[in-house]
Amino acid sequence: MLAEHCDAVVGIDTHRDTHQAELALPTSSPVATCTISNDSTGFARLLAWITDHAPGPRVVVSIEGIRSYGGGLTRALTAAGLFVIECEQPHRTVLYGARSRPPALTWGFRRLVRIR
Repeated sequence: MLAEHCDAVVGIDTHRDTHQAELALPTSSPVATCTISNDSTGFARLLAWITDHAPGPRVVVSIEGIRSYGGGLTRALTAAGLFVIECEQPHRTVLYGARSRPPALTWGFRRLVRIR
């Protein structure tokens, strides 16, 4: 079970100017959300936010867009010692038959389940 490996999962949906983050328990129960700017100030704010909201030290971060808008954030979180994985974004209409997509955290949990 995922709870045996981590205390919290952070899913991050990256954009050019801002990033959306959601922290949840390994059971997929949401704890908190935040929006940060895509710069060093935002990265520091996210690290502080994770520290304040995570129920323990074992945090896994799943980022969508590691090689594009999430590049700087990935480097900052990795340098801080967090375990970061890339969250792939499959074509949403193929998977869900809908125009909207689930939040980044949902992608993160699906990715982590495949890793187990």
